[in-house]
Amino acid sequence: MTIWLLHQTLTTEEEAHIQERSHLALPFEGLPDLSLITSPVECKHLLAALHPQDPPESINRRFDALWPRYAGLHGEDIIAVPLHARKAVALAEVTGPYHYEVGKDGADRHLIPVKWHPGPVPLYKFRKHKDIFARRERMFEVTNAEARIAIRDRLPHRYNRFVKWKWILLFFFALGMLHRLQSLLKMH
Repeated sequence: MTIWLLHQTLTTEEEAHIQERSHLALPFEGLPDLSLITSPVECKHLLAALHPQDPPESINRRFDALWPRYAGLHGEDIIAVPLHARKAVALAEVTGPYHYEVGKDGADRHLIPVKWHPGPVPLYKFRKHKDIFARRERMFEVTNAEARIAIRDRLPHRYNRFVKWKWILLFFFALGMLHRLQSLLKMH
């Protein structure tokens, strides 16, 4: 499961109702339907065709920005959406493949279907990792291990496979410490 951070341009009203949305818009503005792109080579050819005047280095930079986000987004991935006005983070799970549509206004829309997890999480609950939500990149994979754990800890228990064992392990740890303490007291 990959964890992504995706900034959305939302009004205060839209933030309040974000969890009613069944899709999130991906930041692939100015690109045609990407669902036909199946390999990195095809992606580079598309970018070169869209920007014929650009030197190869620019095409490579565009590719490096696009391909990992497009090819790396899969079902069951988690998307964290910062809600700036509410000082919170909404968490969603990807439920299907990317798709493309043209809106009523003629604008290209690159969408991913999602299902939302209960309630937005207040930003302060991420403690020292809350700065990750202020990064300026529109979409990126969260690779910092501690930040990933902080986000994953806010998901329902089925995503935290060891959460049900945590209390049992804590009990046995405390029992072991108590046994050691008794052994030390007997020695004195």
